[in-house]
Amino acid sequence: MSTSTGTNTYPAYRPRGGVSRLLGWGDDFMSWFLYGYETWLVAVLKGVPLFLFVYFLMTYVPNYVYYLLTVEIPFLRFSDDVGFLVANGIAGGNFALLIVLALGIQAARGRRGFGWSAIRIFVLLNYLLVVLLITPLLAFNLAGGSIWPIRIPLQSVAFGMVVAGLGAAACVYLYLEYRRITARDATDAARRSGELARR
Repeated sequence: MSTSTGTNTYPAYRPRGGVSRLLGWGDDFMSWFLYGYETWLVAVLKGVPLFLFVYFLMTYVPNYVYYLLTVEIPFLRFSDDVGFLVANGIAGGNFALLIVLALGIQAARGRRGFGWSAIRIFVLLNYLLVVLLITPLLAFNLAGGSIWPIRIPLQSVAFGMVVAGLGAAACVYLYLEYRRITARDATDAARRSGELARR
């Protein structure tokens, strides 16, 4: 559990075991990540993966399904019209899921409990999925690679690995920034508590 005052967010003591401690840390981290103080670089590291996630769900997935249904899977080979309808249905469903997720994130602001924490942990897992897997996959395809039909040129693998490394570096930076901000907030809170105690 974390204590919040305005934009200040810092962890409070919570006795727990290994897995519970990790989940609690993830919840505290996402409380800062979603609602806390941010620099312009943190905003970029949040905004770019968000854009790529929306792009992946709204265009890449429906387009891939379309070609699988109409071209790539021999025993299906539906007409273009059927493929178009299925792809648009998937895009519409993904859009509805994005709206529900956005509403859930806003509703979870400042709230504690299993359900609210689960929403924040889910967003954390999605962020890791985007920066460590989805974005490298998009880079892999951009460089000429393909999962289906299988086509794995060396330059595509190399480009995908470089992008995955950048995603891992972004995660490390966010962790260090979180530690810096929470340490500063905890120091400020301790100083204010000392000043109040001396009055």
